[in-house]
Amino acid sequence: MIRSRYSSRISFAFLVWMVVFAILAASGGVTYSVLKNRQVAVRTETEKLRRDTALCNMNANQYRSKTNALTNRWDMRERLEQDHSQLRDIDRSQIEIARALRTGMARLTSAALHQ
Repeated sequence: MIRSRYSSRISFAFLVWMVVFAILAASGGVTYSVLKNRQVAVRTETEKLRRDTALCNMNANQYRSKTNALTNRWDMRERLEQDHSQLRDIDRSQIEIARALRTGMARLTSAALHQ
């Protein structure tokens, strides 16, 4: 009778199930944290790629704007005048247009075209 009072009330099968449940819960928590870490890493990399893409687009727009400013005909004329360059406008009579003819390449002046 004394022995039954101090005997364990938890059966061996229940103890095994508790250990199995603890192992499953722990492995589930570890799996969740690993997957969450991967998700955060992918999100960070995606944001970095978005930032880099936006920066590249901005640089492309700046280069396009700079190129347009440098190749603007009127701005080029003003820069040449400011630099006291000897380059001047070309008269239309000095322009030659090359046309491919059936017999070969022929050069025609604009004066010859207007006749």
